[in-house]
Amino acid sequence: MWAWLLLWLCCWLWPERLSGQGQELTPIYQIQGEGAATLLEGRVVDSVGVVTAVRATGFFLQDPTGDGRAETSDGIYVYTRQRPLVAVGDCVRVRRAEVDEFYDKTELVRPQAIEPFGGCAGHPTVLAMLPEGGGQMESYEGMRVGVAPFEGILHGPTRRYSGEEAEVAVVLAGRQPYVSGGRIFYDEPLEQAQLLYLNSAAGSALPDLRHGDRVRVAGGAAVVDYNFGKYQLLLLPGSPIERIASAAVQPSPAAPAAADHFTVCSYNMNGMGSGSDQYPEPARYQRELERRAETIAWWLGGCTVVGLQEAGTPRDAEQLAERLRADYGLAYTATALPGPQSASRSFPLTNALLTRTDRVQILAVETFQGCSERDYGVQEVGACPLGQYPLFDRPVLAVDLAVQGAWGEPFAISVWVNHWKSKSGDERVNLPRRVAQAQQVAGWAQHKLAAEAALVVLGDFNDFLDSSPVEALRAGTDPALLQLYAWLPVLERYSYIYNGASQTLDYLLVSRSLEKLVGEVQAVRVNADQPSPLQAETAGALHSSDHDPLLLRIWPQGVGWVAGDFGHADLRLSWEERGGRTVGEAVTDANGEVRFWNLPPGVYQARLQAPAHLVLSSTEIAFTVVSGENRIHGEVRHRTSLAGVELAVWGARLVAEHAAGQAANSEVEKR
Repeated sequence: MWAWLLLWLCCWLWPERLSGQGQELTPIYQIQGEGAATLLEGRVVDSVGVVTAVRATGFFLQDPTGDGRAETSDGIYVYTRQRPLVAVGDCVRVRRAEVDEFYDKTELVRPQAIEPFGGCAGHPTVLAMLPEGGGQMESYEGMRVGVAPFEGILHGPTRRYSGEEAEVAVVLAGRQPYVSGGRIFYDEPLEQAQLLYLNSAAGSALPDLRHGDRVRVAGGAAVVDYNFGKYQLLLLPGSPIERIASAAVQPSPAAPAAADHFTVCSYNMNGMGSGSDQYPEPARYQRELERRAETIAWWLGGCTVVGLQEAGTPRDAEQLAERLRADYGLAYTATALPGPQSASRSFPLTNALLTRTDRVQILAVETFQGCSERDYGVQEVGACPLGQYPLFDRPVLAVDLAVQGAWGEPFAISVWVNHWKSKSGDERVNLPRRVAQAQQVAGWAQHKLAAEAALVVLGDFNDFLDSSPVEALRAGTDPALLQLYAWLPVLERYSYIYNGASQTLDYLLVSRSLEKLVGEVQAVRVNADQPSPLQAETAGALHSSDHDPLLLRIWPQGVGWVAGDFGHADLRLSWEERGGRTVGEAVTDANGEVRFWNLPPGVYQARLQAPAHLVLSSTEIAFTVVSGENRIHGEVRHRTSLAGVELAVWGARLVAEHAAGQAANSEVEKR
């Protein structure tokens, strides 16, 4: 019996063993196929090619001759999980690898062996290819291609990932004039399609570049990759990129609050903790803590009240306050209560509040945890009744404050710090959860507003300006909360850049009682437009986080601000008090918008100066500012259009004169 069983096993296994050794080769272009996805997914294949680029977890393999068809790619990525023992130019056989579609990228995974192979004749063909938008590259996926020299404008600043990999997003210089306002936003898919992504993973270094920089790529070769919903050119050594002009607009620090007003800020600190996936090494932790302290002390002007997201634990917020006191002489204290994610060993996160003890008294502190019928995996014993589950990993931190100043009695205000569910993972689950979180916060806010409280709801909502969660909060109270992004020029409505597209994730919403007391809203441009520094150990505060902090100024005795939309860029305005003292100057942006902030009510004179190609109906406008929003208008016309009007009037006059002459001649003839 045992002999028969052994014979049966041998007969069953032997063909499989033989097929493993004698597996037929499947060319890479057959694996890739003509469509967006392979038709061989799940199949186990052997394939041969030349190594064109090596990464930390795999390499790119290209058929040495290809099939000569533009519809099929001759290259593919081989995922090895760890650095492979191959070099560029090697001819190798990948044995018994599985064909996989990894987030729409065709790969060979779990290879049984990678062996030298002597059958590669020559080297992969290098295709000449001008830089094009991402939608043009499917048939080149995984291939080595030629890159023609070109110049571009940065829309995605240098972003550095784990290891040495970095990426930028550019628009070809010739296409930049067609980008509305000069900036690409998340809700502009046609403009996003113009972005070209350049990556250093194949060995070509990328410098630190910021939004708006003009760069030149010398040309050479690259490998086309597909990751995170976009095609990338992995520049090969010998394809350098250099800055040839810096962005025109540079960041400037916010002014410190004076005695007659105070400031409230929101700041996502990007995982400022000592968890194993944060900054576990003590020296690096202290350096990163210093960068956040510099952001608050210098770039936020020692903001009076700072709502923090992504403090690691309450202790990390306390250490930040200690650093601000010791290094900058700013009397900060930290307020934080632990939440479910505070206990994470790898990536703890906690909402916190920093307040200036020289001006602020804390009256009450609590956290709000919502409950849901759906289990989101949040562990907080006793937070919800039986059959319901906690909704927030980072519960809302609600703090009642009294702020002192030159206005007299302390000003009572409540500040709520939020950090809602991120977009990472399945948005079919995440989005309803953020809507539920927004509805919970709106319900709590309604109770607060019933007591006529001054309320600021701030933080990282992890969704866009027009999204259903943000709208659920804004419109979920009666009266509705004020969305302060609506006060900013359109080109300033962002706090984050992802894949070259500017977007809003961080917010300041306030109660109607503050409508005539807020004098300024500002996104402080120290992070989103800035590059991830190559040497974080010696870097300053710029890009200490990937989110821009937000700031508002509150004047308890009332204040005004002025919005203007003149429809033309580069119009210079100065704002003067009676007596001629200039209190502010500004230039209209690419959309023709301008703001004047923090103007006490009164009579002012606006002086306008136009570029040579524009004509103003008036260069001086008398204006009375009242508390709250004010709008200024002025007629601005282009000289070309005026010339066209004059020409049309002149032509009409000639036609009329000619007709009158003809009529006169006709009368003479009749006589």
